[in-house]
Amino acid sequence: MTNLERLPVGDDAPAVVNVVVEVSVGSRNKYEYDPELGVLVRDRVLPGAVRYPTDYGFVPSTTAADGDALDVVLAAYDAAVPGTVVRARPVGVLHLVDASGEDRNLVAVPDDDDRFADITDIDDLPEANRREIRQFFETYKQLEGDDRVEVRGWLDAEAARRLVHDAMRA
Repeated sequence: MTNLERLPVGDDAPAVVNVVVEVSVGSRNKYEYDPELGVLVRDRVLPGAVRYPTDYGFVPSTTAADGDALDVVLAAYDAAVPGTVVRARPVGVLHLVDASGEDRNLVAVPDDDDRFADITDIDDLPEANRREIRQFFETYKQLEGDDRVEVRGWLDAEAARRLVHDAMRA
């Protein structure tokens, strides 16, 4: 077991969680944590001109419905280095369905960045940001050959905290 796997969800979870950043905002490289190696590995390069509109990672010591750690869309203005741990506040959930089935991605904001102090729920995140996140998931999945991707919508901060709670217990 590596240190990353022993990293706790966070002392204030589900209100504030640790997020391990796998992909930085603006990147086309898709990195994923490999528990056997104990490091991040590049899984692939995204097709076309799509780039991550946010940092992207996971909440350690959790298990989502797909059996992996809970995925996190981390709103960010400045890219975090992959492998960095960011304390973040869950503000919503992106609910989508693709060829693999239903998927719920936690949406969070950095807890230590004053520019996000007023964002406590998904409706506080600017519509332009939500539209960009939605379009990113639809576009990159379609470019990778998944024509069944459908963004079902956004769930609020309470649903986000329940999602974290459930993933902590799983």
